[in-house]
Amino acid sequence: AGLKTWSSLMGIIGKEHEADALSESFADLTLKEWAADAILFNSTVGSEEIQEGGSGSVDESAQLRDVLNSFSSAPATLDQMVKLAVNANNGLVGSLLRGSADDRSPFLLSGQSFHKSLLLLIQDDDELTVGVILNHPTTKTRPMTLSDGRTVEIPVRYGGSFGIPGVTDQPTFFLHAKSKLKERSVGEPLRRTDDESSKIWICSEEQVISAIAEGHASHRDFMCIEGLSIWNKVEGEIEGGILGEVIEGKFEFVDPSFTDEIWVTLLAQASLSIDTIDRNCRLASDAWGVAGKEENPFPPCVYGSSVTLSELSDDALRYWIEAFLLGGVVSAAGKYSAFE
Repeated sequence: AGLKTWSSLMGIIGKEHEADALSESFADLTLKEWAADAILFNSTVGSEEIQEGGSGSVDESAQLRDVLNSFSSAPATLDQMVKLAVNANNGLVGSLLRGSADDRSPFLLSGQSFHKSLLLLIQDDDELTVGVILNHPTTKTRPMTLSDGRTVEIPVRYGGSFGIPGVTDQPTFFLHAKSKLKERSVGEPLRRTDDESSKIWICSEEQVISAIAEGHASHRDFMCIEGLSIWNKVEGEIEGGILGEVIEGKFEFVDPSFTDEIWVTLLAQASLSIDTIDRNCRLASDAWGVAGKEENPFPPCVYGSSVTLSELSDDALRYWIEAFLLGGVVSAAGKYSAFE
């Protein structure tokens, strides 16, 4: 109503053309979605979410159902379902998650870096969950000098906005998923089990340099991640940390059987630049799609607009990448009628 009133007032003073030009702008569309998120009343809470005692707390069976429903692909057998549930509840470290596939991304208005993200969990304890985002290359590279004098460079990826207080502002991690390196004990599995959930290993920079110098791997076999993503927990609440985000529908667990294809797809990304951003974004989206169910082929549109919610969310992520990783928005002017 406020936007319609503003358009009417602009018409009264003879500036209806200016109002029309702004009606499909990125700012106008995100304002509409902010209004829908912050102002409209949601009355869809089901009675099944309330315990019979009337306390208003979520029933434990409902929480378990929410966790099972959060997997990005439907388990084909009961055995697979039990396996995924155990991974989710008892061994989060080493798990791979992806951003929600909902029509309206939970990261449209904030936390855009998590939209269609692929997240690897590296720590989970009583106080917090720590993960790193895998699909956001930056403009930086990590140069390494080998024992024979050669220098190789590995693209640095944005893992999150947090560092380790008192230790480092932006900690750096090296990851690989190469079988030959695992056989040679280069690094260690994030989860100490023999199943598929241990496909991604963490290693030191010294191990990376040695493996490349000795001819056991290429610099293209490794990911270099800088920064952390952290979710705090509240004492006594089982739904804290990343599990709370999953229950809220912000993230989905990824079946470990998809890890190899996801990893290979992401390794094809290059250091971020104006020349590589389109391909990097496409590969990130492809890897996210590999991880589970497809998006709705007929997503709803922003109110009073021909722009779909999924398209607006994708654009918000693109502009975040351009603004915070590339150094300036470069593509918005060519798509939206006005962008400031």
